[in-house]
Amino acid sequence: MPHLQETEPVYETGDKKSIEISHSLDIVRLNNGKPILTPKADSPWESKVVLNPAAVLIDDLDVLKSIMIVWGINENQKKRLLEAEGATVMLYRAQGEIDPEKGMAPSSSGLAVFTPTLELVWRRDIPAIAPVEAYHNLGVEDGRCTFVKGTYYFFYTGYYHDEAENRNKVHICLATTQDFINWELHGPIAGNLNEVDNKNAVLLPEKVHGKWVLLHRPMQGEHPKAMHWATSESLYGPWESKGMIMASFKFKEFIESWIGAGGPPMPIGEDRFLTIYHQGHYLPDHKREYDLAATILDFSEEGKCTPKKRIEALMRPTGSGEQKGDEKLGVDNVLFTCANYQWREDLILPYAGADSRIFGAKINFNALVDQLGNP
Repeated sequence: MPHLQETEPVYETGDKKSIEISHSLDIVRLNNGKPILTPKADSPWESKVVLNPAAVLIDDLDVLKSIMIVWGINENQKKRLLEAEGATVMLYRAQGEIDPEKGMAPSSSGLAVFTPTLELVWRRDIPAIAPVEAYHNLGVEDGRCTFVKGTYYFFYTGYYHDEAENRNKVHICLATTQDFINWELHGPIAGNLNEVDNKNAVLLPEKVHGKWVLLHRPMQGEHPKAMHWATSESLYGPWESKGMIMASFKFKEFIESWIGAGGPPMPIGEDRFLTIYHQGHYLPDHKREYDLAATILDFSEEGKCTPKKRIEALMRPTGSGEQKGDEKLGVDNVLFTCANYQWREDLILPYAGADSRIFGAKINFNALVDQLGNP
């Protein structure tokens, strides 16, 4: 079955840079650097890899008490979450064995619940969303989840086979829920974002100048493989692309680089948002590396989105769990996140290592904002 079409990325102008970490931030890997979630050998849909988690923090204990009833967890699990003063709900991508008819391993979206500091409490045995609809029949991939007024909006990459063009394609899809068990699938989003292969969509948690904002990364067309933005009067679209926010720099260490949004940008006041994003690269031997980076996106001037100082890289893969993936489905040397949230003084980052298992890290929130130039 044909793979996705590849396009050369657009780049920022200027001299080549170095990817070496130069910031002074203290980044702590949680769980002593060990994975917080791993594949389950006895579960066909997640037996090989778990990766690229979305996550939502629920710290309103009244809301948590009501939603735990729907989950059907036991009293000890409820007690543990209440004593932790909150829950992190994770929607992660998972794959099992390769399907010989499809020539790949379709991705499902799994559901797991952690404490706010990413200690596993409960994991559902069946997928939250399975790859059974025509618009995501090859995968429910790399979702980002944003809470708005009682509803969780899950924008994800629908991977599917287009019979008319006889090729695999990706487009941005939406699903919504109030409890993570019962879902309404809205399918591909309306607007011009899906006129080309598109992915890495993430919703800002509040309106900007009276409109909702969605980050995305088109893979073809004008300014491909860079971070773009779109706006809409409604969370359900139609979404109108406003063009590119920023592209990758060229780096001395790599022959090709690109960027895309991570988790939902976090408001820090005056229409500015702390934003974590990923950097993808090809090394000279055509192996890949994915790093994490950070910036502040400034929407204060209506109709514009301006990135401020960029920390590149914020994190790079270290240790075997982040550097060595599953032999068939993983990709070596990868850090990738679809989630971030603030818990007390820290920014919590759930992320995938080597496309194969899920880890967590924390960074002092204010220290990161300060290094990015918060006035």
